Amino acid sequence: MTLTFRESLPPDDHRGRAHPAPPTVVAPPREPAGRRRDPALDLLRFACLVVVVILHSMMSAAVLGPDGAVVPTVALSDTTGFAAASWLFQVMPLFFIIGGASGFFAWRRIRASGGTWADYLRARLRRLVAPVTVLIALAGIGLSAAAEIGVPTELITEASHRIGQPLWFLAVYVGLTALVPVAVHVHDTAPRRALAVLAGAVIVVDVLVAVTGVSGLGYLNFLLVWPLIQQLGFFCAEALDRPVRRSLVWPVLAAALLALAGLVASGVYSPNMLINLNPPTGALVLLGVVQMCGLRLLHARLNRALTAGGGAATEAVTEAAAEPRILRAQIWRRVIAWGNRYGMEVYLWHMSVVIVLIGELGALAQTVSGLRSAAGPGIAEFVLPEIGSAWWWATRPVWLLAVMLLSALLAMAVNRIPFPTEQRLTAIGRHIPVLGPRARAVTAVGAATTGIAIALLVGIAPLGWTLTAVLLLMGALILAAGLSDRPGVSAPSVGSSRRSL
Repeated sequence: MTLTFRESLPPDDHRGRAHPAPPTVVAPPREPAGRRRDPALDLLRFACLVVVVILHSMMSAAVLGPDGAVVPTVALSDTTGFAAASWLFQVMPLFFIIGGASGFFAWRRIRASGGTWADYLRARLRRLVAPVTVLIALAGIGLSAAAEIGVPTELITEASHRIGQPLWFLAVYVGLTALVPVAVHVHDTAPRRALAVLAGAVIVVDVLVAVTGVSGLGYLNFLLVWPLIQQLGFFCAEALDRPVRRSLVWPVLAAALLALAGLVASGVYSPNMLINLNPPTGALVLLGVVQMCGLRLLHARLNRALTAGGGAATEAVTEAAAEPRILRAQIWRRVIAWGNRYGMEVYLWHMSVVIVLIGELGALAQTVSGLRSAAGPGIAEFVLPEIGSAWWWATRPVWLLAVMLLSALLAMAVNRIPFPTEQRLTAIGRHIPVLGPRARAVTAVGAATTGIAIALLVGIAPLGWTLTAVLLLMGALILAAGLSDRPGVSAPSVGSSRRSL
């Protein structure tokens, strides 16, 4: 397979006119024709983001220090049963498996239409980078304004790091997305060998960490674990339309789960799957295999439930659609459509919502800290209850509801913020003639990853770091937009390019 940058993706035409396919791109025989969006994968991907939002919201808290200052803290991590529960809410492997499958289908569709790596990269970078650019710009301005009105520097720094913390996955995801065409080529050429090489490398890194005691070596697994899990997504994508071989899937699931349990019991890996996330370890690979098998077993049934009645949901529900099964499918299709459009923004902005809510509660607790209720305890303890207390647990449903609702409203609001159009960025990008298409693509991915990494590792305060990250991200979008050298060819429109992964 030859990966080219110069051939362009034909423009969409919804009126049925045929376009001749460029003769320079030939799909391999095993390649399927394009595949429509998979509702089960879309729903599960959105569900993964919701689980992460709930987890972050539950673990974010604050207390009043002895001097009355608001002290941000982490909740639940020392709670009995947290490590066991982490086996259920650690959904990042599943997310990357679904991302691998989606990237697999997207690249197949582009190739089937005569498109190139440049077309794929241009569209995918815009979908991923535009929303995070808006986040970093607005959050940076907001934190700078908070510093000007007297918010303590310690709280500004903490908020800056907390807002940037969820971006680690996006930095990895951008890199993996850019390499999907190469990774799919490797999968097509030697699928089992690719898995074996990556899995062996992960084992080597884990052994080196265990033998040397140098935990920093584990960060090499960022380059190995997630590409390996993405490869699992390719296998999953190819198998989705085939009958489920339960006699194979169940033994693989059981073997991976028993292997993970054995390695945890022997002390090789931590029982806490959040600890195995940073840096990533082979435990996540085994957990990913378990989750992939579960997806394989449930996928067809879930898709049947989501497509009951066929077609998209309509505003008017006819008598034929009154059957509960069809009504449920219509509701879930609306949820999926909403998640595809706003899910990324919900994930990106939920920590900003959490920080603002904690700040408001902290300010209220400070205001009433000197007051006493009739029952005796300070009213401040009702505003900021002791973590793990009965009152703290009783207030969690309301807390989660507030975070989810405000995050959803904020996601819909920021999604409508005007952003430079693809055509404008393309016009700017074409005035950078120094870089060839391959160098332009590599530089765009590098700039995007670096901009996200700054927000993740350094934070977005003071404002100088915000401007640096935003300039890198905008530079990445300009370079990516300039990959198209054929007039009239562009990535998806601004709306669609900021509404889904």
